[in-house]
Amino acid sequence: MRSGRHGAARPPVGVLIQQDRVDFALFALIIVVALLSMVFSGPGSAVFWLAFVPIIATGVLVFRRIEHLSRLELRDADFL
Repeated sequence: MRSGRHGAARPPVGVLIQQDRVDFALFALIIVVALLSMVFSGPGSAVFWLAFVPIIATGVLVFRRIEHLSRLELRDADFL
């Protein structure tokens, strides 16, 4: 059995975002561009409905990136 912290609290999301600002800034840019295209095209356009794809995909990527960073943080804390 591994020794270490079992059930340890993960670091706050803000701390994880500070570690990788460029990635999260690019994620925010993707969402902003998709939302702007939705606003300017209107719900009758195919662009409006296709803009949901990058928004959902970016949300999934943000979640996966936060999970990855928190696992790295916890793994680094085990070595201390």
